[in-house]
Amino acid sequence: MKNHFFLALVFLAGIALAQPETEVFLMEIETTETGVKIDNIKNVSNRAGYDNQPSFYDDNTLIYAGTRNGATDIAAMNISSSEGSWMNLPTEGGEYSPLRIPNSQNLSAVRLDPDGLQRLYKYPSSDQPSELLIKDLQVAYYAYANEYSLLASVLSDDNLDLVFVDLQKKKIDTILEGSGRSIHKIPGKEAMSYTATNEEGNMDVFQLDLDDKESYFVCQLPIGIQDHIWLNDSKLLLGSGSQLFLYDLFGNGDWKKVADLSKGKIKDISRLALSPDGTKLALAAASTTLSVSETVQSHIEPFNNRDLDAFAAVFSEDVVVSRFPADVMYTGNSNFKKNYAEYYSRTPNVIVEVVKRMVIGNTVVDEEKVTKGEKIKKQATIYTVQNEKIQSMTFIADQRVSESPELIVQKQLDAYNKRDISGFLATYSSELTIMNFPETMTYRDKTSMGASYAKFFESTPDLHAEIKNRIVIGNKVIDEEFVTMNGQSFSAIAIYQIENGLISKVTFIR
Repeated sequence: MKNHFFLALVFLAGIALAQPETEVFLMEIETTETGVKIDNIKNVSNRAGYDNQPSFYDDNTLIYAGTRNGATDIAAMNISSSEGSWMNLPTEGGEYSPLRIPNSQNLSAVRLDPDGLQRLYKYPSSDQPSELLIKDLQVAYYAYANEYSLLASVLSDDNLDLVFVDLQKKKIDTILEGSGRSIHKIPGKEAMSYTATNEEGNMDVFQLDLDDKESYFVCQLPIGIQDHIWLNDSKLLLGSGSQLFLYDLFGNGDWKKVADLSKGKIKDISRLALSPDGTKLALAAASTTLSVSETVQSHIEPFNNRDLDAFAAVFSEDVVVSRFPADVMYTGNSNFKKNYAEYYSRTPNVIVEVVKRMVIGNTVVDEEKVTKGEKIKKQATIYTVQNEKIQSMTFIADQRVSESPELIVQKQLDAYNKRDISGFLATYSSELTIMNFPETMTYRDKTSMGASYAKFFESTPDLHAEIKNRIVIGNKVIDEEFVTMNGQSFSAIAIYQIENGLISKVTFIR
């Protein structure tokens, strides 16, 4: 009984400390001759805390260890309706590794109690108290051979031992020392698989025949990987990072990458489970956080695919859609969907491509090529992002102009870098406004701006602006600028509007 409470924290609660924000993901899977096909990835837990160790109660019910009021309980989700529920009465301990007991309506789970006891309990499907299944074993991980027996890794001093348990006869046979956590019934065989630590410190997969209790080597897991499942009696699947790998017993002996789940915001895959009918895969993983640029990019594909629901899902419930700078067209996600449904109905063929992109803080400015049938136009769009949702979308339309707005903006930049106040001011209209996006006024006329910039040029000998990116849309030039002054550097975006050959308005995104 040496130090069992510490070991319990290492093998169960310690997982939550190492992965405090794990989630459970569900997806459709199809096994093919060459690999697998993955579709319709969903985060089914989608909450703060430790959600892990998924398994299937049946083809339409997923169960897992989920966070409820700061505790870990047995969570369930009806796959058809996406409705969630809880499968156990609250206990003082936490429930882990829930499994359906074969040929039964009941569940079992490992309970880690506050006093350090770590036992396997049965949880009736109705609201009845749980009952202890195995009295003396500190169970860490387990899987059923049938309703009467199971294979488990149990705490033993400073190690895990693999034991076979006959629940009817209350008989326990030790198979080996130094076992791992991934234990499974092999489909179509009277056999189970388990992992054991090899001499290199990595995990090997073995097959245990249930008749004679003899073990046979199957394969080695990649370095650092602990978990595997069986797709059928000859193919194994595991996750590493955001990717899935397959091992075919009749193949060349290598793990083959068969899927990349990064588009589903998945990383650090660990525990996996396959539905009884083999059509659904559940896994535990960390959820990635999309960058501002990735959030904006994520709306392009569903727009081009005319997937209105997926397209609108990238935008916030209170999204604001405007014409530059702040001419509001409509607000709210419901109006957003209504307007784009009408747009799709009158625009049968439309594709948007991002030509250039600028990112400042939570703001993205894209130059976009819009192809409608045989017609091509360009536009610029300003997006603001918060909590991985697009909060606002502001269009800058292309307008035909006879002059070259880029020449006057470049002339202005050259004078700025020379700190030539006369040449600088000569590029601006007398009716000038300077704004911070979208509509915060900083200067209302050329005279006041000129006085400020004259002092600024005199006091800043190292002043220099470098253009990192430039978009020209009609009479507007959008510059991504990297400015150095007084030994410091910062980035900004400036939108210059040209009227009658002079800069009439500048809008800064800082």
